Amino acid sequence: MQTLEIRVPDNKTQRVKDFLKELGVTVKVKKEKSVPNADTIAAMDELKAGKGKKFKNVEELFSSI
Repeated sequence: MQTLEIRVPDNKTQRVKDFLKELGVTVKVKKEKSVPNADTIAAMDELKAGKGKKFKNVEELFSSI
């Protein structure tokens, strides 16, 4: 038995799964983990350090921008 890893566009996944099942192939879908970029990591670290701003409502948030 062999294991193959293939990357399929999201809109084609079901077709590929159906085709492979017709061939008797076991299908396991493995989702890719999303890794945050440097800006997102910096923002999360800032919040963890207690440096984030709190707003009472959405209007207050948008008026601060």
